[in-house]
Amino acid sequence: MNIGVWGERRAERYLRENNIRVIETNFRSKAGEIDIIAIEEKTILFIEVKTRADLSCGLPCESVDKKKRYRISKAAWLYIAMDGKQRYLHGIDEYRFDVIEILVLHRRVWLRHIRNAFNYDD
Repeated sequence: MNIGVWGERRAERYLRENNIRVIETNFRSKAGEIDIIAIEEKTILFIEVKTRADLSCGLPCESVDKKKRYRISKAAWLYIAMDGKQRYLHGIDEYRFDVIEILVLHRRVWLRHIRNAFNYDD
């Protein structure tokens, strides 16, 4: 299993441990991919997971650049508009774009959940 897949599974476990309901993983559309879609209270979360084993390219969250944020945002709007997905969205008042960054160094794991990491128009 590669580090990216491992990181996404670790992020899912973290979300569930914190009473955040994961409703879909690896949602793919023509616009882009969303790693995790989840619900926290009355908010739908579109979550990008970034995992790194070193800091040579900076912090994991720094790789979520403007182009990546745009693709995630477009995929999120497509998800909301899709038929068949509405069963999860009933009663949802808000949406949010989060990033979960995971850093694995020296056999230790650091996980940071960045809430409201960016807006649709960033």
